[in-house]
Amino acid sequence: MKKLFYFFYVLFFIVGCNKSEDTTPTGPTTDPAGSSLKSQQAYESLEIVFMAWANGSFQNASDFDALNFKTANTLYKEAITLDPNNKDAHLGAAITEILCTYADTAVNRIVKQWESFGNSNLTLSPPPIKNAGLLSSTSQMVVPVNEMAKNLLKIYSIAKVDPPLISDMQRILRDAFLPRINYAIEQLAFVENADTFKFRVSGKMQGDTKLAAVFLYSTEVMFTDALLQGVKAMLEEFLVYKFELPDYKQQSLITALQQNSTSFFYLASDGTTHSSNAKASINAMVDKMLLGITKLETISGHQSDAAIKLGNDGLKQADLDTAKKYLNKMKTSMTSPIDVHIDNAGSDGNPMDIQVNIGKFFDNPVANPKAAFLPAYTVIASGAEDINFKFTANTYAEFILPDPTFGGVFPGMTNDKMKMLLRIDEEFGFRIYFNTWWDYYNSQQQPFTVKVVTASKTYSKMTDNWGCAKIIIADQDNVTYKVFVNNGTSDYELNARPSTQLMVKAKSQMDHSFKMVIPPQNLTAYSEYSQIRLQWDNYDTYWVMKGTGANSTPVDYQKTNYQNNFWDNNVTNGITYRYQLRTSNNPEDYNMGYGNNWEPLVLKEIQYSNLVTITKQ
Repeated sequence: MKKLFYFFYVLFFIVGCNKSEDTTPTGPTTDPAGSSLKSQQAYESLEIVFMAWANGSFQNASDFDALNFKTANTLYKEAITLDPNNKDAHLGAAITEILCTYADTAVNRIVKQWESFGNSNLTLSPPPIKNAGLLSSTSQMVVPVNEMAKNLLKIYSIAKVDPPLISDMQRILRDAFLPRINYAIEQLAFVENADTFKFRVSGKMQGDTKLAAVFLYSTEVMFTDALLQGVKAMLEEFLVYKFELPDYKQQSLITALQQNSTSFFYLASDGTTHSSNAKASINAMVDKMLLGITKLETISGHQSDAAIKLGNDGLKQADLDTAKKYLNKMKTSMTSPIDVHIDNAGSDGNPMDIQVNIGKFFDNPVANPKAAFLPAYTVIASGAEDINFKFTANTYAEFILPDPTFGGVFPGMTNDKMKMLLRIDEEFGFRIYFNTWWDYYNSQQQPFTVKVVTASKTYSKMTDNWGCAKIIIADQDNVTYKVFVNNGTSDYELNARPSTQLMVKAKSQMDHSFKMVIPPQNLTAYSEYSQIRLQWDNYDTYWVMKGTGANSTPVDYQKTNYQNNFWDNNVTNGITYRYQLRTSNNPEDYNMGYGNNWEPLVLKEIQYSNLVTITKQ
C-alpha cells in the first residue's frame, strides 16, 4: 500500500462489475449466520485480489482484467440480502461496487478504446492501478491532484486523434457509472453513523502479510462517503450540458463550436436536474467531511489501530482546524455570497476583493453558456485539420462580457474587474517587458520606476530588485511612446536605436532591455614611455574623446569595452592633448542585440567625465 485512495483515482480512468441490484429482502426471513459467512468469504476473496493488485505490474486499464472484484461484490450483496444489518457487507458492497465497474461491457469497451487510440501517448503518471488497495495509514491521506491534472492534459492534448465521443462518454457515465456511485453511497449510509463499527484491513489487503492489521472506523467511512459525493458532483455536472458531435473532424468541430450551436455545450433536457443533484452532492460532501473530522477528533483519532490518526504520527489538529474553516466557508458560499481576497489578481499583480456565491453556479443553468458568458467569437478552419478560435473584438474596450457575474456566481462583478481577473489585457493590450542590463562592477541591483509616456497618458511601474517590470497598455493603439526611468531623484529618458520609432501596438508585445550606464568618473592622465595612459573609476563601455592642443575640443577617438584604462600610442613628445570620456546614446554601441519584438534602450542624455589636459613628456 503506497498511496491513498488509488481506487478513487481509478474512478476517473478505469472502473466497473455486474449491474447494481436491488438488495432489499423480499420477505422478513433473515439469516445473520449465513450473512456473516458470506461476508467472510467475500473478505477472503478481497484479500487475494488486493494482494495481487498491490504486488502486480499494472500499467494500464487493460491489465485490470486480471483483478476479479465481482466475486466479492456478489457475496457482499448476498450477505446484505440475508441480513440487512450486516455493516461489514454494506461497506464491502460499496467498495467493490466501484472497483468492479470495469467489468461492465460498456465501460470496458470505452476504456480500451481510449488505450487503443492513444498508444504510448496515453501513459498515465503514475499508472493509476499500480500498488493500489485499501488505505492503511495516515500518510495515504493524499489525493494525487497534480498527477490527475497531468493525465487530463495528456488526454485532451490527443483528443483530435479521434477518441471516444464526449456524448458517448457522457452516456457511459450516466448509465453505467453514476448508478454505482449512488449505490455505494446508499450502502455507506448504513455504516457511517455507527460509531462502534470497525472494519479490519489485514496485511494481505495492504499487500504485505508482514504488516499489522489496521482498522477503518466510522471516520474513514465518512471520509469515503464524502469523496464519493465529490465524484458524484463532478459526474452530475458533466451531464448538465450536451456535447453532441458526429466525429472530431475539422468541419464537425467548427459547426459544433459556433456560438449559436444548440448541440454542443448546450443545456441537456435533464441538465437542470443534474445541476441540482451536483449542488446537493457538494453540500453532502462538505457535511460529511466536517462530520468525519468530528469523528476523528472524538472517536478514532487517538486509537493506535486506526488507519487515520491524530498527533505526531498522523494529522495535525491545526491542519484540521484550517480544513474546518474553509469547509464551513464553502458551505456558506453554497447559499450566500462570501468575501474572497485574491493576491496578484490580474496582470498588474495588485490584490482584489471579490464576492463569490458558488451555489449560483448550479441554480438555473443557462441554456447556452457560449452566448450567455462569452463575447462574440468566430471559429474557422486553420490549415487542413486544425481550427482557429478568435474573438471578434479588436481592442480591450470592445471585449465586453455579456454577464460578468457569470449567472450570479460573482455578485456585483463588473466587466473591468472580470477582464482584469481573466487577464484580457494580456491578450488585447500592448505588453511591454523591461529587463535591466546592470553594470555588475559598479552598481548593485535596486528597484526604480519605469514610465511609459504617450501624448495623452503616462503609465508607471516599480521594477523588482533586479530591474524587471511589465507594463500593459490596453486603452491605446497606434500611438508613439517614450520611456523614462526614475532612480529616486529625477526622470531620465531612454533612447532606442537610431531611426527607431517606439509604437503602441494592440495584441502584441515588446521586450526592452535597457542599460543604466554609470557616468565615467575621476578621469586622470599619465605620460608613460611613448604613451599616454588614461585611467578612471568605472568599468563600462565608453567613448574616449581626444583633442590636440591646449585649447582643443575633444572629439570621438576610440571606444573602450568594460575597461577602466586606455593607452594612447598616437602621441608626440612636447604636444599637449585634452581627453574626456562619454557614454553613448546608441544601444548598438553596447552590443545589446535586437529583434522583431526586442528593442534595447540606453540613456538618451550623454554623460561626460571630467576633462583632463596633459603634455607628452
